[in-house]
Amino acid sequence: MRYKLYNIIILIVSIFIISPVLSQNELLKREIISRVIDSIDAHNQLEFEMYRSERNENNEFIEGKFYAKLINSPYKIYIKNEKPRKGAEVLYVDGENDGKALVNPNTFPYINLSISPENSILLAGGHHYITEAGFNQMSKTFKFYMEKHEDLFLKMIHYEGIFNWDNKKCYKLRIEYDDYKKISYYAKVGETINQICQEKLINIAKIKELNPEIDIKKSLYENQKIIITNHYSKTSILYINLENYFPIYQMIYDEKDFTKNIFTLN
Repeated sequence: MRYKLYNIIILIVSIFIISPVLSQNELLKREIISRVIDSIDAHNQLEFEMYRSERNENNEFIEGKFYAKLINSPYKIYIKNEKPRKGAEVLYVDGENDGKALVNPNTFPYINLSISPENSILLAGGHHYITEAGFNQMSKTFKFYMEKHEDLFLKMIHYEGIFNWDNKKCYKLRIEYDDYKKISYYAKVGETINQICQEKLINIAKIKELNPEIDIKKSLYENQKIIITNHYSKTSILYINLENYFPIYQMIYDEKDFTKNIFTLN
């Protein structure tokens, strides 16, 4: 009887100790996500360097590095490549140059080119168009999940403490989308892969991989079947800078492997 009573007391004490800790953890996660959204939305102009290591459709990892100046509204971006095409420059201004990016390839014949932002040359084996550069995609994603699935989303987030990254103190978050899967989608008339990915906040590189026979630049016909994912990623690991609440280190996993993006803000 004493043994049972002892166990009951231990259980009650544990509940009273654990409950406030869990509550504080939920509050901390909510605060971090809220401050990331606010920080991203508050910065209309950014200057940064980005290193990326991203898996292409041939399961090869492509590395890239570039310097960028970005204005979010109206959207303007200037990029100078370090690799893979050292010295190449890109300028894109929303609503100008017939919607095309102006490219200085820094190679023979040394003439500027006008190229669609969706062109594979500008992707250079990467996952994102230049119109998606910066942090707005993450802000949109966090807003969507917080507005539609706040409690569930916070349960997906695992706070793993404070770590040093590149001499910066960072919160480490791991977000697990346990129900991540491939699903069928039937297109509306005139839709493009890009529009679908923007609307559903999913990864266009992954959708290209799942639908290799489809030209992403062409409109889909009504009820055309494509394969998409129900989330952007299966797992996201983020390092959030304590000073400015920007996600300066990102590892994004699907069911196969990861891609990696590292940002240095200037």
